Amino acid sequence: MPVANAPTPPTTARAKRVRSIRTLRRGDTIEARSGGETYFHGEVQDTAPGLSTVWIRDESSGLRTALSMDDFTLWKIPA
Repeated sequence: MPVANAPTPPTTARAKRVRSIRTLRRGDTIEARSGGETYFHGEVQDTAPGLSTVWIRDESSGLRTALSMDDFTLWKIPA
């Protein structure tokens, strides 16, 4: 289940849903959403497409966080 400090409103301006982790690159900015809430927002650090997992540096906490597409929908935020 999603674990976060506090949900924040989603960044909806031109965000594009990520259907495959293979489309993400180090340095991309993404959001992890569940149930209409944004739980994590940060920069991609690493990916594991075979595990459907991406690691980000969360902007709010500064911590490296693993996110699974089984638990969240991921949204790429344009630069």
